[in-house]
Amino acid sequence: MKLSRRSLLKYSIATAALASGGAWLVSPASIDFKPMPKLTLKPQYQQVFWYLIPAFLEGAVASDDVARKQHVLANIDQAFSILEPHTQAELNQLLEILASRGGWLLLSAGAARLSELSIAQRLLLLQQWQQHYLQLLRQAYQGLHELITAAWYGDPTAWPELAYHLPVQARGLVND
Repeated sequence: MKLSRRSLLKYSIATAALASGGAWLVSPASIDFKPMPKLTLKPQYQQVFWYLIPAFLEGAVASDDVARKQHVLANIDQAFSILEPHTQAELNQLLEILASRGGWLLLSAGAARLSELSIAQRLLLLQQWQQHYLQLLRQAYQGLHELITAAWYGDPTAWPELAYHLPVQARGLVND
């Protein structure tokens, strides 16, 4: 079979388009917030948590409360570092998918970037993940939910706002 010059050009253009599209899909999304330099979490992972914290902690942490979100993000980083290695590996895979353009496009069903979603849209997306027929998405929701809520509710500085008082028997076990 002889390949004409016109066909060669068409195939070349199509191959280049596929290659660049594939590279775009696996590339990480741009960082549009200021990552915390002292944390061990990658800036892309920090960004995922940065925009999910106000949704998971609706009413407790506002989207514009930078100091509180930084505090919760630091707690997430600390909690992440003490997780079992296999749990860290699973969460790293999930965060890698969520931080990539293609992964986010797939898991969000074409929604806009996480940073562009309103709190109501983020809550709707999380609700869809929580009730999704794919167990993988339900597990992703559950893993993120547990890590973020543990980082918030396990922090003694958040307890006065919750009107929570540590039981007398537990004092001394926790640095409060």
